[in-house]
Amino acid sequence: MEDCDVLIVGAGIGGLATGCALASNGLRACILEARPRGIRSMRGLTLQPNGLTAIGNMGLLDQVVSIGSKTTRVAWHEIGGKPLATFDYSVLDHPHNYLLTVVPDELELVLRDAFSKRNGMIYESTLFREIQPNRSERVLVKAERDGSPIGFSAKIIVGADGWNSKVRQALQIPVRVKEYCENFFFMLARRAASLGLEARQYVSLGEMAGFFPTQESTYIFYYVPSRIVREFKSRGLESFKKRLANIEPDVSDSLDSIGSWGDVADTVARRVDVKTWTADRAALLGDAAHALDPSWAQGANLSLQDAAALASTIERCFELNDFTAEALKGYEKERRKQTKFVQVGAERTARFTTTESSFYYRLGKRILQRTGRNKELMLAALKASCGLTDHLSMREKFRFIL
Repeated sequence: MEDCDVLIVGAGIGGLATGCALASNGLRACILEARPRGIRSMRGLTLQPNGLTAIGNMGLLDQVVSIGSKTTRVAWHEIGGKPLATFDYSVLDHPHNYLLTVVPDELELVLRDAFSKRNGMIYESTLFREIQPNRSERVLVKAERDGSPIGFSAKIIVGADGWNSKVRQALQIPVRVKEYCENFFFMLARRAASLGLEARQYVSLGEMAGFFPTQESTYIFYYVPSRIVREFKSRGLESFKKRLANIEPDVSDSLDSIGSWGDVADTVARRVDVKTWTADRAALLGDAAHALDPSWAQGANLSLQDAAALASTIERCFELNDFTAEALKGYEKERRKQTKFVQVGAERTARFTTTESSFYYRLGKRILQRTGRNKELMLAALKASCGLTDHLSMREKFRFIL
């Protein structure tokens, strides 16, 4: 039986960040990770001002900036048409008024190193199985490591294990999962020097693509409706690469580095809404509590904010020796309003940018163009999509459309 203060299930960005924050304050944190070490990412990750602030508060900003590529401008174009708008993040009155695109496994490596230096322990290839019923003041967990059973004991368990969270299921927390009709393809192609430091996104009816520079590669994402994915793949990889090159000619040569469908990740977008984020001696964070549409690229950023808030709440629980759901509830109260706002905002944005409806597509183009021309509207839009606010006034909502 392995003993610790806090047991975290999931060594993704949210779980690692939570572990770093707890370990830096002297708590013994253990992380269980089902994946083996050394899996390379096939996608990029865009850190935004809210996520960068959380990383800065952990004392890791310089290290993370050193592995990423800064971008202040995202140019939107209509596929085969004219430019629609350019969003300039430097207009934000914020110390981190830029985007930082990184490769996720490189960010995880920074967090793992910090966690290890703070005496944290990660158990690789370790599957969470169940929470054992008991009357003690500790959570007892059954797991499996390399095919052998292993037990863990902790004061609190944290579920940071994604939208299909096994911890959430073990706690029997009611959940509603909504599967969107969107399918996203993600890949890392060879770096396209001609992109410079500008990110570009393209839209047309039922189609969207994005091209973001990282330090050593170009992060590309592409949307198609889920109902045509099989037909889409049947056309072959070369057809897909040709389509991307037609959309953005500057990446034509870079696409040679994509040799098979194995170099391309694809996923269906989902939204997760849970009844509660906490239970006695337990809490959820990130996608386990609030997975969302990727249109605002906020998933990892919200998880980083969750990690900071949850770690602070857990520290108070140890000070008071109170690990009830009510004692942990302050974390949820602090975070739920903003995450709900971002979930709804990302969903609405997707309705305009990945739509097959001519009406919504035309409306989406109009909103992009109006926002790009008006600095006040641009500022409001960026504050919302960067996680720097939890509301838009009715006046602002109307101004985007009228």
